[in-house]
Amino acid sequence: MKKNPIYFKLIAKIGKLALHLASPSALKEKIEFTDTDTIMKLDKWILEKRWAEDRSMQEIADEMHISREKLSLLFRVRTGKCFLKWRKEQRIEEAKKLLLEDRTVPTLFIGEAVGIADKSNFRRQFKEITGCTPAEWRLKH
Repeated sequence: MKKNPIYFKLIAKIGKLALHLASPSALKEKIEFTDTDTIMKLDKWILEKRWAEDRSMQEIADEMHISREKLSLLFRVRTGKCFLKWRKEQRIEEAKKLLLEDRTVPTLFIGEAVGIADKSNFRRQFKEITGCTPAEWRLKH
């Protein structure tokens, strides 16, 4: 996916604004959002739905060769949300699609497919986002 140079200039300006508004620890990092390689790695990670992998933010940052703090700030700039909230929402949206694709697949397997292996944790997170359990949501739709 090729990006226009104006895109990267905009990201750099947003990054500087985010740094200005960020916490002192993030300011110490002096994160540069002109790091197009990292931006492209993050975009690829999102497009490949790697958010469904059971990996910590530190593991993802290590894979991208950046600090956890830099990944966190970059993620907020790219998505407008903190990493954990965004990932949870992505997983639940994908779960909703899977719940309707094949109604015979147990919800436990759906949770595992979207990266939430623990059945009770999947049920809790799903209810937090949708207001109902996966089974209830499936029946309504």
